[in-house]
Amino acid sequence: MARRTGWLLLCILAGALAASEAQAARVRVSQESKPGAGDFSRNVLGHLGAVLAAERTAGQFYAYNEVASWSYNGRQPVLREDASHLFFVRAKEGLALFLVHDKPNDADGGVAVTRIEVEGNSQTARMLVQDDPEGQRDRYQAGPRGASFTAWHMWNLCCTDGLVTGPYAGNWKIYVRFLEPPQGLRHWTALSGDGTAIRLRPEPGRRVLLEPMGFMVRRPRAPAAALGPAPPLPGPRLPVPARLLW
Repeated sequence: MARRTGWLLLCILAGALAASEAQAARVRVSQESKPGAGDFSRNVLGHLGAVLAAERTAGQFYAYNEVASWSYNGRQPVLREDASHLFFVRAKEGLALFLVHDKPNDADGGVAVTRIEVEGNSQTARMLVQDDPEGQRDRYQAGPRGASFTAWHMWNLCCTDGLVTGPYAGNWKIYVRFLEPPQGLRHWTALSGDGTAIRLRPEPGRRVLLEPMGFMVRRPRAPAAALGPAPPLPGPRLPVPARLLW
């Protein structure tokens, strides 16, 4: 009886974690009305779902330099020319934030300086992908324990630029902003895993706030079936055949 009760409790816990993760798959997006206003609650723009790719690392999903040189080559989401894109991917490392400028083989290049600032108990994030890697034309700076990430990007007409940070777990808040007026970017878009898009304003200093709707976990939890078979239910004892009695 104790084993059966324990198994049922594990099933309930696994179900609760799965439900929590399903809820946490939505990220609320808001942008303050002007730089430094902080009025995010009055300017909620919508919600994002993560692209699910738990079998691939963030680097494999980004596919840097694999088809188009010096560029993002992921199959989804679909990128737009002259736009900066923000989206989440649930990769092998956990939940990762992608920031990708422009699209491969655009007619022009661009320049962007961005900063990502993180609050909450997820401050174990790191840079997972650099497009292009440090030491070429682009520069990166990471704060202690993943509290901030600053990137200086400059790309040619052939290419994209960007970075990936993560994994993000627990309760967190992420603020993203441009530090200077971007060049070669006319749009800023937050993209959801279901294909919907949220329009953002690329005004320097005007922060976008990303907040999970629920408790984020680093990795998907094992389903209840992985916990093993349930112990047999108690029932009437069958008589032992006489020929087995010694």
